[in-house]
Amino acid sequence: MFSKFKWFISYYKKKYILAIIFLLLSDIVGLFPPYITGKLTDLIFTNSVSLNRFFFIIGITFVIIIIKYFLAMGWSYFTFRGADEIEYKSRENLMNKFLRQSLKFFEKNSTGSLMGKATNDVTSLTDLAGFGLLNFFDSTVFPICIIIVMMIVVDFKLTLFSIIPLPILAYLCIWIGKKIYTRWTLVQEAFDKLNDSALEDVEGIRIIRVFNLQKLRNLEFEKRGEELCDRNIDVVKYEALMTPIQKIIPAMTFVIALGYGSYLISIGDITVGQLVSFTYYLNMLVWPMYAFGNFINMRQQANASMDRIQEVLDYKEDIVEKDNVIDIGKDPDIEFKGFNFRYPSSKEDILKNINIKLKRGSSLGVLGKTGSGKSTLLKQLLSFYPADTSKIYLNGQSMDNYSIKSIRDNIAYAPQNHMIFSKSIKDNIRLSKPEATDFEIEEAVRLSDLEKDISKFPEGLNTLCGEKGVSLSGGQKQRIAIARALLKNPEILILDDCMSAVDGNTEKNIIENINKKRKNKTTIIASHRISQIKDLDEIIVLKDGKIVERGTDEELMRVGKWYREQYLNQMSRRRFDEKQDTQ
Repeated sequence: MFSKFKWFISYYKKKYILAIIFLLLSDIVGLFPPYITGKLTDLIFTNSVSLNRFFFIIGITFVIIIIKYFLAMGWSYFTFRGADEIEYKSRENLMNKFLRQSLKFFEKNSTGSLMGKATNDVTSLTDLAGFGLLNFFDSTVFPICIIIVMMIVVDFKLTLFSIIPLPILAYLCIWIGKKIYTRWTLVQEAFDKLNDSALEDVEGIRIIRVFNLQKLRNLEFEKRGEELCDRNIDVVKYEALMTPIQKIIPAMTFVIALGYGSYLISIGDITVGQLVSFTYYLNMLVWPMYAFGNFINMRQQANASMDRIQEVLDYKEDIVEKDNVIDIGKDPDIEFKGFNFRYPSSKEDILKNINIKLKRGSSLGVLGKTGSGKSTLLKQLLSFYPADTSKIYLNGQSMDNYSIKSIRDNIAYAPQNHMIFSKSIKDNIRLSKPEATDFEIEEAVRLSDLEKDISKFPEGLNTLCGEKGVSLSGGQKQRIAIARALLKNPEILILDDCMSAVDGNTEKNIIENINKKRKNKTTIIASHRISQIKDLDEIIVLKDGKIVERGTDEELMRVGKWYREQYLNQMSRRRFDEKQDTQ
């Protein structure tokens, strides 16, 4: 067990040592009152105690109680402070791990599962680090001290006979604990599914309402809730076995102690005061019996949770930089040489024999049908997935010679599926450049043609976007993502079909602004609309992951293949739409 949890014991070692010292001192001091009570009983029973001596003994007892109180404050502070810090450290370790992973990791682990590990599972570790530590010492060290004192102060044989039922308690608690371990894992897995269901319903609330799926989704959530409830009940059934065991076995020890103790008094081996002290000590053993059961329960739950957390912490990063990587310079040349790529879950290559040479300051358009590999190609520079980056060259050197951070520092990316955070519009735009001034943000808003929308919001740029931009239209969210990318003023700008929800005039304004602003800077645009890319330096057409056409707009129109066909279709559609608007 300790091999799993030694990391947080070593992390908080010094404070834990202080907690243990205070706890041991508190337990040792707590052993004196039963002895004093027994002595006082014998003195009263033999009528040999004076009033002064009686008050003196009471005063000593009172001082011991005060000392124990302050010692209890000490172990309580250090123990539970340690538990809280370990809770923080566990979540920090998990979050750091999440942020270092490639998208392959998130394909294998659902959001609900990761949230469950960072919440419920961490809470189980915290319980073990706090109450678990207390229960561990109270169920091991403390009872050993009590038993030793009982043997020395009262009687060896009486102590030995009275504690005979305790091994039975230990065996039953361990057996129940094993049952709880296997069932607690199922509880956490059911909680993951419930989390996933709730997250999907919140994120897809618009679709749910549009298609009147409220009852269906509610039934699905109830099903997940019932599954979680059933799993919890399985755990509770075994936890419930602990209570009668913890009551019956201590009762057996008292029966043995009182019966055999009375016999020893009758033959003169012990005094009445010694039996009083013994029953006092025996009563102090009741809590360790409870504590042992509690510790087994917490330990098994934490064991199951730690296994789930460790599965994440032990996951090897899919993308690992070479040793001695260097930072890339400004505005690099980009070249793909015979590059191939497949997703971890794919059986065949998505990109095949890609050859592209993009000089610094030039622009590239990527066109193709849905599923042709446009987005996949653009993401290769961002190292989202493990790939053979030795076939990608920046400034003439293999991409894996450079640090991923320095490459990403040179790139701004506006994706198809934009992420809007639960912040203000200004804060969402500022994400790409936290130190940006208000003037720079306003300039990015202008370039993304978002000004007219901002003026309609009651609080302008300080308007809250809501969960994933729920208060914004699709076009507004896309332009916020574009503004975020433009604010960075990167050496390489990548726009991945991020204007699909804007109208023709807005698209034209954005493209014109980008062309003016980004002269002599590298720009890559993937789109279904030829109007977005026709003025770029080079255009490639992808089909089934292969480049089937390449050249300028003029050259591709002259060749007369798929590009020309799409151009004529889109122009005809645009003229039709314009004619409809004028009618």
